[in-house]
Amino acid sequence: MKQPEAQFVVEVTPDDEIVCRAPKQAEQRIKLADLAAVYIETNDDGPCGADVWWLLNDTTGQTRVAFPQLATGETEALARLQQLPGFAIRGMNSTENARFECWPSPVK
Repeated sequence: MKQPEAQFVVEVTPDDEIVCRAPKQAEQRIKLADLAAVYIETNDDGPCGADVWWLLNDTTGQTRVAFPQLATGETEALARLQQLPGFAIRGMNSTENARFECWPSPVK
């Protein structure tokens, strides 16, 4: 049986957008040119709920795309995000309600 998180479908389009289609939600999308920050947000919902989320924010600070770990297409989206200069995965093992900046790098 598929994980509920797999119902979230993420793709990187040929136009260099990341798009997320989630059940019963409007499609979310962001062009990588408009991407200003990438976060991992963790919560204490695990193991019964999605407890690790990717948040892609625009230049206004608004989250344009959010998808959970184990979403369908997460591997491909992550491969594209890892091409951003200074991108680093942080906080994946956290069981707290927290947000970790992955890009731009908070480490100077």
